Amino acid sequence: MNQNKRKTFSQLISIATCGKLADLLISAKTTLPWLLASLGAPTWIVSMLVPIRESGSLIPQWPLKKKTSHIHNRLVIWRWGIVIQACSISFMLVSAIFTEALIAGLLILVSLLFLSLGRSLSSLSMKDIQGLNIEKGQRGKLVGIASSLSGLLSLVTAGLLLFSPQDMNILAIQLLITFSAALFIISLLLSIGLTANLTDDETDLNSGKSLWKTIHQQADLRQLIISRCLLLHAALIAPFFVNASATSNDFFQLPYFIIASALADFISSYLWGKMADKSAIRTLFFATLVCVSASITFYFVTSFNNWLIDVLLFFVLNLGYAGIRTGRKTYMLDIAQGSQRTLYVSAANTMVGYILLLLGGLYALLYHAMGEHIILVMTIFMVVGLLHTFKMKAEK
Repeated sequence: MNQNKRKTFSQLISIATCGKLADLLISAKTTLPWLLASLGAPTWIVSMLVPIRESGSLIPQWPLKKKTSHIHNRLVIWRWGIVIQACSISFMLVSAIFTEALIAGLLILVSLLFLSLGRSLSSLSMKDIQGLNIEKGQRGKLVGIASSLSGLLSLVTAGLLLFSPQDMNILAIQLLITFSAALFIISLLLSIGLTANLTDDETDLNSGKSLWKTIHQQADLRQLIISRCLLLHAALIAPFFVNASATSNDFFQLPYFIIASALADFISSYLWGKMADKSAIRTLFFATLVCVSASITFYFVTSFNNWLIDVLLFFVLNLGYAGIRTGRKTYMLDIAQGSQRTLYVSAANTMVGYILLLLGGLYALLYHAMGEHIILVMTIFMVVGLLHTFKMKAEK
């Protein structure tokens, strides 16, 4: 890479690191549930965090793609997304400081909804920004390095939380939220000097098509969506690991789960990225194998009520999910070009968002009937996703 390309590569790594670190620190799986519990919010609000966070950022992407397909400068879209996220987190912080119980929970949910909308804009446009500036063979490396760096920084942050007094847990979480908002502002400043303009040849020629017609006509896109929906279970199963520990122990364990997640990202993401640059499909296979191993083990040892085992298996699960995430993103960047990449990103994310809502409601109902056996059901879907990688088209 020449000097300009190295500078751009460094900028994109820094931006991705800030975004990933902010997501880790304000996670709907760890930080926000603890915050709502500390504020005395109803349990039903806690159960809505992950569906709103994930579906709220995925479902809008198809209509947003149609509304923004005429904007050649993809940085404009991305910056609007960053500003919305920073403002949403700030409102969330104000709600946590000045309200409590039901009011705090509802305001935080509204903030999370707008946060997800901003994330939707950023996610939709960042694939174009990376694809226009980074060549094949380097994209997995970018994703991997950013994940490792954010994992390291999150590890340091969680380590500091361990030394916070038990009676200052709410203040510690409020500081995490403040830091998350600051990270989005920093990423905005880091984008100065970047360019990401689609040419006339790369503008979206499919903007008039419906979502269903687009999916029907694009075989590669269909296989990608099927894969994502199956491997999504690696994320859906994660709260069960945290919940098992939270319900069997009284002390503040949030830092340990953040450390487990961050350490997994730090250790594995660069290696997953290097593997994905050679074959994203092979990366998906081995990463899913790791997640399946962690889930099966957790299913058989969950009755032990040992929070250390829960944290260890949560670490292994995140180790594998880091590979699924890196492999998926690299595959998306490599399998399509120009406006087709935006088409794939928006269509896949919107469909996965709908499926996520459906699965969330289904598993909520099944959990009352099956209890912890729902973990086995989710693991079976991951095994199907593992086998499905053999049907996916090679991207290189």
